[in-house]
Amino acid sequence: MEEDKKYELEEFIEAMKPRKARHTELITVFVPAGFDINLITKQLESEKSTCANIKSTTTRKNVKEALESLIRVAKQMKQTPPNGVAMFAGNVFKDGQEEFIQEIYEPPEPLNIRLYRCDQNFVIDPLEEM
Repeated sequence: MEEDKKYELEEFIEAMKPRKARHTELITVFVPAGFDINLITKQLESEKSTCANIKSTTTRKNVKEALESLIRVAKQMKQTPPNGVAMFAGNVFKDGQEEFIQEIYEPPEPLNIRLYRCDQNFVIDPLEEM
């Protein structure tokens, strides 16, 4: 891996690590290299209908908003980038404030994992392993 790409990856990981939510409302999606992006869009749309079952109104609204933002991104992509893509969205809680963030990251090496997770933290382990 090129030195500047490695540094960029480390910076990204360090920026993502401390980001947490009050509830399980942060969405992480890993799309492996060569995977059909349309299948990811369909999966996210199906998760959006599932999130209607979330009891907490605020959490439900935040999860839906995060899913919708990732669906928009996935629909804009004609195909998965050469090394795959890592997508993150949700309301992070920092210094008593909530802030909606969305990060789309194309890794410097091929991603070989497909993942969808809705949690209090973003999943960054596959990136750390690079």
